[in-house]
Amino acid sequence: MPRTSSRVLVLAGLTCVAWLVLVPVSAQQAPVPQQPPPPPPRGAFITTPEQRQALELAAVRDLNYIPGEVIVKFREGVTVVGQARALDALRSRPLPERLQWIADRTARLQVDGDLDSPAIAASLARQPEVEFAHPNWLLQPRLVPNDPQYAARQWNLTAINMPGAWVINAGGPGVTIAVIDSGVTNINATYGFKTWNGASIVTAQMPFAINTDFDAARFVPGQDFVFWTGPVLDSDGHGTFMAAVASQSTNNSVGYAGIAYNAKIMPLKACLSYWDVQILRSEAGQPGYAPLDVGGCPTSAVTTAIRYAADNGAKVINLSLGSTNPSPSYIDALNYAVGKGVFVALAAGNEFNLGNPTTYPASYAANIAGAMSVGAVGRSLTRAPYSTTGPFLEIVAPGGNSADGGANGVVWQMALRESDFNPATVIFPRFDRYTDLGSQGTSLAAPHVAAVAALLMSQGITSPAAIEAALTVTARDLGEKGRDNDFGAGLLDPRAALRGLGVVR
Repeated sequence: MPRTSSRVLVLAGLTCVAWLVLVPVSAQQAPVPQQPPPPPPRGAFITTPEQRQALELAAVRDLNYIPGEVIVKFREGVTVVGQARALDALRSRPLPERLQWIADRTARLQVDGDLDSPAIAASLARQPEVEFAHPNWLLQPRLVPNDPQYAARQWNLTAINMPGAWVINAGGPGVTIAVIDSGVTNINATYGFKTWNGASIVTAQMPFAINTDFDAARFVPGQDFVFWTGPVLDSDGHGTFMAAVASQSTNNSVGYAGIAYNAKIMPLKACLSYWDVQILRSEAGQPGYAPLDVGGCPTSAVTTAIRYAADNGAKVINLSLGSTNPSPSYIDALNYAVGKGVFVALAAGNEFNLGNPTTYPASYAANIAGAMSVGAVGRSLTRAPYSTTGPFLEIVAPGGNSADGGANGVVWQMALRESDFNPATVIFPRFDRYTDLGSQGTSLAAPHVAAVAALLMSQGITSPAAIEAALTVTARDLGEKGRDNDFGAGLLDPRAALRGLGVVR
């Protein structure tokens, strides 16, 4: 079946060299028979068939929310009786037992027989027992892919003088960065997942592998909030790229450098890819292909992941996700994380050329000391033309701009080979091969800030508000003098921040 895709990623070949060590076997010792490795742990799927169908409907109808789902927060002191009274305002009159609690007084509600989430939310919001209600918005990764023509350079690290910063502090393993995204694969394994081959549902062997430019020992246990209860798997590549910018291994003669290259990574999967949905569809016995644009990051999953990170040892969170829909539930989640001592970096958005709307959850960061919204600049340190601007923008970092240097003007890392799983051309995907990849977007700017926050954390600055203050006061002023809506406080300056708050070695 012919398919098309609007996704275009930047790929360039990478030659890998493997060294084979031969060990002689003693004549007196018979070789030990090789036992096949045990099968990898198999998880249970999290997204129900009904929720998966709603995601597919969202893609078909070009909706930015999950049809039939809302997030509702009840007022302090509201009992189960009060909850029932509020829910009675809906035509289907769901019982309080249908509420899926994701935080204190905040729940996800799936309504049977009614797909109009904005109308459901509006009805609930009018009830005196309800503090707020809104659709379960679908956030999207804040990355703008680009086509290269030749090999890349990491101009982005030079632009913020990372070599000068590393002389002061290259960080340590005591700080964990949570990447809330499409996942970061933290296991080498092959799974037999069902999928559609164009004629029937079959079981396909799908290999997954850890990024070859990552030390597996630097992963801490993560969690999947949307696909299954097994190991975290990235079947999109976005999360892997964000982790690479923040913390890819360095000084290992492989691939590229990462900024906080000694930090731990906590992979938290809150976004469903096309292949996640296709697998769920086939596992449920439904024939055919899922819509190409299906997927996204439910607000309910992302806010749950934020709290999980804060409760499980992360000190920095990277959120390279967003939408143009206000979600007050993010305010609660971000305040919860910062209150637990976690700094949060958020991509400011790529909608400048689409009317420059306010983006969420990044816009909430301006009112939360310890969370920062991050815009993007290109190689010449001018604002990237896609980067959203406004009074909520707090700082900028390299995000890339193909109009400012072509392939040498985007941000490069080692990441998943997109041609192995492009749903427009691939029927049986694989997620175990890595290559050079260059892209642009505020998605890529945010992990620069998250990683530098991790370096400051390793230097002993444990207050998220103090980290934000340090990054703000030491930022390199760009554009109009002082703070402005295009650059916020200015360009991230890691060396100045580290020198200002630590001992120079």
